[in-house]
Amino acid sequence: MRSQMRRRFIDSNIFIYVLLKDPRYGEACLRILENVERGEEQGVTSTLALSQVIAHLARRGKGEAIKPFMDYVRETGIIVIETTLLDFVEAITEMGKHNLDYKIWDDLIISCQMRRNGVQEIYTNDKDFEKIEWVKPVFPQGLTKQKEV
Repeated sequence: MRSQMRRRFIDSNIFIYVLLKDPRYGEACLRILENVERGEEQGVTSTLALSQVIAHLARRGKGEAIKPFMDYVRETGIIVIETTLLDFVEAITEMGKHNLDYKIWDDLIISCQMRRNGVQEIYTNDKDFEKIEWVKPVFPQGLTKQKEV
């Protein structure tokens, strides 16, 4: 067993692709979650990301999926980072320091949560994370190519 298990943040879109059975990214995202379930790596997310998933499900008329989704998160042992006021304050500082704008507000907050918890990599399909210099996005399309052998 590895002394230091890889920790990656799981962005809201990864959960959404699985929940909505997305034909393009659903399978690759499901493999991500299965790796976490098997303990091959440690999944980390935040209350902000969970809120984004729930809001998306509600907008799509999929409210019946919210409780099973929350049960899943609790049962799999995914670490859930609380969203704090300090995350918002730090995001504003980062925005000014790196000349970013409010269009990537949620991503900036998530990056601050990641830094606070020592996580550098994020499973996501959001290219805006490439604008945050120290965050390393891991995109599901790259994982799809790896597994299709």
